[in-house]
Amino acid sequence: MITRQISSKKELGIVAREIWQMKPGIIALEGPMGAGKTAFTKELAKIMGVKDEIVSPTFVLHRPYGNFHHIDCWRMESGGELEQLGFEKMLGFDSVTVIEWADRVKETVLKYKGRGKIVWVKFEYGHKKNERRISYENI
Repeated sequence: MITRQISSKKELGIVAREIWQMKPGIIALEGPMGAGKTAFTKELAKIMGVKDEIVSPTFVLHRPYGNFHHIDCWRMESGGELEQLGFEKMLGFDSVTVIEWADRVKETVLKYKGRGKIVWVKFEYGHKKNERRISYENI
């Protein structure tokens, strides 16, 4: 488990680059509302060369950007809903799927461990207003 203490968007970008260099197929994000999950996703997309504006898919659940998929599980009741989105089809050798609120569907996400590397990322508030603690590991 790697843990980083950050307090700026630039530092968030550094963490996103570290995770991207791990070559994950799935990046599972968990943490409280407003802790930086969507901001992280935007930084990661920028690193990957995604030109489109990244918008949280809270109401549509999934937004594809070429080989970059952004899923928000906040409103999901079960992992079955993730599978109904066509989650399995999003996984491929050249694609990256970022899942916000992944802890809500963890069991389902872990079923796909054999399809590619999964990096689990946990966001926590720090002691100061803009401070965050980000922990991540390859599972």
